[in-house]
Amino acid sequence: MNVLRRLSSVALVLLIFSIIFFAGGCRASKSQLQPESVAGPIKIYTTFYPLYDFTKKIAGDRAIVENLQPVGVEPHGYEPSPQQVASIYTGKLFIFLGEPMDPWAKKIEGQLKAKGVMSLEAGKGLIENNDPHIWLDPVLARELSRRIYEALVTLDADNKGYYEKNLQELEQKFTMLDKQYREVLAGVTRKDFVTSHAAFGYLAKRYGLKQIPISGLSPQEEPSAQQMAELITLCRSKGVKYIFFETLASPKLAETLARETGAGTLVLNPIGGLTPEEIKAGEDYFSIMAQNLASLKQALE
Repeated sequence: MNVLRRLSSVALVLLIFSIIFFAGGCRASKSQLQPESVAGPIKIYTTFYPLYDFTKKIAGDRAIVENLQPVGVEPHGYEPSPQQVASIYTGKLFIFLGEPMDPWAKKIEGQLKAKGVMSLEAGKGLIENNDPHIWLDPVLARELSRRIYEALVTLDADNKGYYEKNLQELEQKFTMLDKQYREVLAGVTRKDFVTSHAAFGYLAKRYGLKQIPISGLSPQEEPSAQQMAELITLCRSKGVKYIFFETLASPKLAETLARETGAGTLVLNPIGGLTPEEIKAGEDYFSIMAQNLASLKQALE
């Protein structure tokens, strides 16, 4: 009888553990399919500055947003350390742009989902011709922000009204920025501008301009000697007054081109990341886009 009682007790304990395990598994499956509302600030990771800035503005104090890209580092080709990748799994939401800006992020999307971490490929369907620089077009940047908002609401439905209010304020800023670019650039006499690398294709298309890049879609894609000679001839023939350089990439090629053509130099910032000085000065996407517009106006008058 004692043996039977002991066996019955063991069976009961195993049954209880089985029920607990099954219930926990059901909750985990439910949370992966339909994220529940969360208490307190949620943890969000972004891959580079524009996504961080937009997310921060929408999420406000309802989230802790961390950018994986270090301050002062050019984002093209940057990959996070193994420790940084591991930290993503501790968050609730991971936001990346998509290839070709952060191709490594797509590779871990499935693993994150299995661990209950929501992912957002914000640039999906917006990127054309392998050019990732969609954030420099205010209209496309506004769409990126709406996608971030939708992901936040899916994850944290209780704070939908808060996120919606922040999104509306952000969308108004994009609308105003687009209006300013249209009005200012409609009055310029020149349409061609020379950039450090081919980051401004979407912006040029939106406002009827034409960029002439020194380097390719990445600053690391440097031109050959023959291509530089052709650029010098082209700039002279068009009477280019200014050559644009960037804050996070070497200005050497832009300075060489300016020296050979008798042109001046100005900053045209692709806003892939901020320098420590820009952060200290309180700069953000909108303040730098305003500076870019002033530089374009000066160069194209």
